[in-house]
Amino acid sequence: MSTYSLSYRPDLDIVFLRWLTPDTLAEAQASYEATLALALAHGCGNWLLDSRRCGPLDLLQTAWLTHEFFPAAVARLSPHPLRMAVFSSLQRWEQMRTDAAVAPAVQAAIAPTQPYEAAIFMTEAEAVSWLQAPAA
Repeated sequence: MSTYSLSYRPDLDIVFLRWLTPDTLAEAQASYEATLALALAHGCGNWLLDSRRCGPLDLLQTAWLTHEFFPAAVARLSPHPLRMAVFSSLQRWEQMRTDAAVAPAVQAAIAPTQPYEAAIFMTEAEAVSWLQAPAA
């Protein structure tokens, strides 16, 4: 049984990655690699990452994403910019803001200096709207 679902919506030009259960680092890596493969197949840099069911944020996973996966994905998706809207649960949002171990890593991951754009949303409608707006 897969720990995630993955789809491409051509009407929105968005790749949707939805985690169904909390995942391990290996499962997260597999889901992101599958997302990149689907995005490359459609030339799509707009990703909605539904992390509401993921459980607590993991520092190793955040570091891997920020320093390895996302920069590599940017290079592979070029000339399409990578824009990621993270649809979060209230518990993960609170952890991003208050957990001294995780908050700095999350801030680094979504910093405007990254070669991609990322933002965190509490509703799917806001996330889709942001992805459909012109890039900053």
